[in-house]
Amino acid sequence: MAGNPEEFFMGRALRGTMWVLLALSIGVLSWESYRVARAEMRTAQVLAEWRAKPRPLELSDLTDEQKGILLAIEDPAFYTHNGLDFSSPGQGLTTITQSLVKFLYFERFTPGFAKIEQSLIARLVLNRHMSKDEQLDLFINQAYFGQREGNEVRGFGMAAQSYFGKRFGELTRDEYIGLVAMLIGPNAVRPDRPKAYSERVGRIKALLAGKCMPDGLLDAYLEGCKQQAPT
Repeated sequence: MAGNPEEFFMGRALRGTMWVLLALSIGVLSWESYRVARAEMRTAQVLAEWRAKPRPLELSDLTDEQKGILLAIEDPAFYTHNGLDFSSPGQGLTTITQSLVKFLYFERFTPGFAKIEQSLIARLVLNRHMSKDEQLDLFINQAYFGQREGNEVRGFGMAAQSYFGKRFGELTRDEYIGLVAMLIGPNAVRPDRPKAYSERVGRIKALLAGKCMPDGLLDAYLEGCKQQAPT
């Protein structure tokens, strides 16, 4: 055997590893392509079922200010991106479109490959078949607001009643901001947990007042507004 035996076997091991990684990559690509194609085939039925259901709120029930507050916190580039956003400060890793994909296409969502699938379906499927206004209409009616007395709270209408005892149209500006604040994690950030709730609301108010900016794309918790939040 010519050359250094150790180098020879290391080279074989490296080539073997590369082939394994290539095979895994092809497998993942094939699987995700299948899942996206399956989502495409299901979309007409999925959307038809949603459109047939009664909705407590219409998008027109939100004032322009309320819509602006929601998008400023949840998805600043919503009306211009293609379902994904990797640049807007404070966006985090999930757009409104991606959130809807999780709701519409997954019975159980776990981090990992599901995030890749969620992103591909948002970009290649849902954003092509659903207008932005329709996406936002669905979001305000299905957004998750935690558990109350063992029951799941879904949508801004139900959340207004559950947490403030009011119809949506009766909410004050601060109460509405409170609901938007809850979207980050409604079982932890909620009116009956005042420390986390008031801190989150304060950061949002500071951002809306133009006193601060998120600290980069991943700053969904608005750490960049921590010092400017009212106490």
